Amino acid sequence: MKQVVSDVVAFCRLFGTFEREQVCCGTVTVAQCVVLQTLLEGTWDATSLAEQTRVTKGAMTRLLDGLQERGFVERVRDPDDGRRWIVGLTKSGHAEAERLRQMTERSVELIFSKLSSTQRKQAASSLHALREAVEEVRDQLDCC
Repeated sequence: MKQVVSDVVAFCRLFGTFEREQVCCGTVTVAQCVVLQTLLEGTWDATSLAEQTRVTKGAMTRLLDGLQERGFVERVRDPDDGRRWIVGLTKSGHAEAERLRQMTERSVELIFSKLSSTQRKQAASSLHALREAVEEVRDQLDCC
């Protein structure tokens, strides 16, 4: 099991999951990159966005402040609930999020190109199973 843990940690670190303040692709931090790519799915209220990306509400506020300063996101009051903020991508934010998504896809494609066809199928199936398992126990995880 030690090797599995070591491999999972190394794999995650390579994608910057643990280094959330590291600059990603020269424009945003890894955490901001995650937020931008999540916003490609549509608008979110700030609280739900924080929950989805697994950061605190305070951290989300700081992330959104930085993205708003760069003109990548806009926040508007929810017309049905003045306490909530709705967050969406601006035109330039959508372009940046799409650019980052494409870079992510190319990175994964490059990694998978190093595997045989059989290994790719096994890896894709295993990654899907791992994702489902993580999502199932997400609120129970207590790791750094």
